[in-house]
Amino acid sequence: MEPKDTTTNEGFKGFTNEACPFLPCHKGVRGKFNCLFCYCPLIAYECPGPYKVYTDANGMRRKDCSDCTLPHNGHRGSWNFIQKWLKKPEIWDGHDQTREFRLKAPPVENETEE
Repeated sequence: MEPKDTTTNEGFKGFTNEACPFLPCHKGVRGKFNCLFCYCPLIAYECPGPYKVYTDANGMRRKDCSDCTLPHNGHRGSWNFIQKWLKKPEIWDGHDQTREFRLKAPPVENETEE
């Protein structure tokens, strides 16, 4: 088996569980849906993904990442996103979001006038 940094097979970067009864669990995914990060490894860290902050029944501030599609957006794209943010993780300290990831707008196809 080759180390992942030398292989050309990118199968380890993601998969789509077509049998999952919750698929798609997030709307707006632009690439092939990646289920590898069903539970995002960035939940405890600062990240640019869109999240809301709420206080649970025990008084703990928590992140609600249900609007975030970044860990699910394509196999390669989501893998690269997670790897980038795990290189220098910053523990999330319960504050409201201060930076947000901005996706480029999808290309607009030319519409022909009739």
